[in-house]
Amino acid sequence: YKLVEVFAGKFEGGDQIWQGIRGGPFEFITKGEQLGQVGVKLLESSLKYNIAVRNIQGKLPRISGEALVTDTDILYTIQQASPRFTNISIKPGGDYRRGHVETVLPDEATLTQIPELYRGRTDAGIEAVKQGVDTLTSCFENMRFLALSPNAMREASYTGQNTLGDRGENLSSVLQYLVEEKNRGADLVEWLRALTPMDVADLQFERDTRGRTSLVLMEHNKRATSVHSASDGTLRFLAYLALTFSGERPTLCFVEEIDNGIPPPRLKLLVELMKTQSKLRQLQVVATSHSPALLNLLSPETLSNTLLVYRTEGASSSKVKPLHELPNFQEIAEKRRPGVLMESGWLENTVEALEFTEDEEA
Repeated sequence: YKLVEVFAGKFEGGDQIWQGIRGGPFEFITKGEQLGQVGVKLLESSLKYNIAVRNIQGKLPRISGEALVTDTDILYTIQQASPRFTNISIKPGGDYRRGHVETVLPDEATLTQIPELYRGRTDAGIEAVKQGVDTLTSCFENMRFLALSPNAMREASYTGQNTLGDRGENLSSVLQYLVEEKNRGADLVEWLRALTPMDVADLQFERDTRGRTSLVLMEHNKRATSVHSASDGTLRFLAYLALTFSGERPTLCFVEEIDNGIPPPRLKLLVELMKTQSKLRQLQVVATSHSPALLNLLSPETLSNTLLVYRTEGASSSKVKPLHELPNFQEIAEKRRPGVLMESGWLENTVEALEFTEDEEA
């Protein structure tokens, strides 16, 4: 995909494939800075990937740097970047023992273009590049970014649309597939009754005049609630359940404001759902929240992996710090719940003090 599509969003056949990055192409890079970088490190394979985007006044940003490396090798890296072309250096080998340089498009990541460039090479060097590119690409393909929209989840969908969209599109048809093809209806009802105040007995599906499917929640008293009338919180629970029980196998799932629309008494069950299914399916969930109540429900293991994202007064950008790296956090958290520390302002005051101390030492 083109860089502008990544930033601004992608449409195909009038349907939105993704929304793009918040802020668009001109606010991806911090105001006043010329360069923005994103890096990924895969611990199991020692692969490291980095891509840099440069801000050019009056023009769309362009890729100025990109590299895929291991602990011992450079698989490929940008050698020269210009508005019209980009030269990359690929790991040498075979007939390219002295070096292998190719030209790629400047407005698209090399990662998606390089498979077209190593055709004809069969040496060990290019095999290492192929393996690295395939591993990283598979990792990216197995990521999901959920930004659930109640309006999108209420939309009817066609039978056979069995993949849940990032905004919750196709929710009804995914649930229909799980009930009718995978026999997971009883599991869905059991969790739904636990997660919501509804006395759900069955999941049923109706077709509209266009042949699209819509979910209907049937309670034991025969009361029917269509997907159009279900609460936002119920829809979010259904989306989490659909992703959990579907045949889709993401390895990494990002969820923004995971507790949004969820009643506080049900948060514990949501945390339990994510915890049990994550371990069962080897799924890593990265979620954001502003909820002290949710923070109180995290296990010591999850709390040790919790990050605080903050921005102090006068700072030009946000920073990220593990909670366990805050001074005396573990000792204090044993006496006062983490959510209480958040509500009382202890977390905010602590990071501000740290920033002041670091500035003084600098």
